[in-house]
Amino acid sequence: MRLVRCHVENFGVLSDYDFEFATGLTTICRENGFGKSTFAAFIKAMFYGFPRTAPRNIEENERKRYAPWQGGKYGG
Repeated sequence: MRLVRCHVENFGVLSDYDFEFATGLTTICRENGFGKSTFAAFIKAMFYGFPRTAPRNIEENERKRYAPWQGGKYGG
C-alpha cells in the first residue's frame, strides 16, 4: 500500500491541511511548531486509532493532546 495524499480536517494544530506524498521517500521540512509530529500522530491514529488508555495527564493521553485547537471534531 502507498499513501498518495492526505487531508486533515481537524487534528491538534492542523486544520484543513492537505499533503501529497512524493514517490519514494518523503520528508517534511518545516519550521518548529508547524505540526510535523502532529501530522505523524494523525497518520498513526487514522491507521490504528488512539490507544485505549485513560490517563488524565495530557502528555500521556493522545486523545486530549491532539484535540482540535479550533474546536470541532477530529477528522481527515
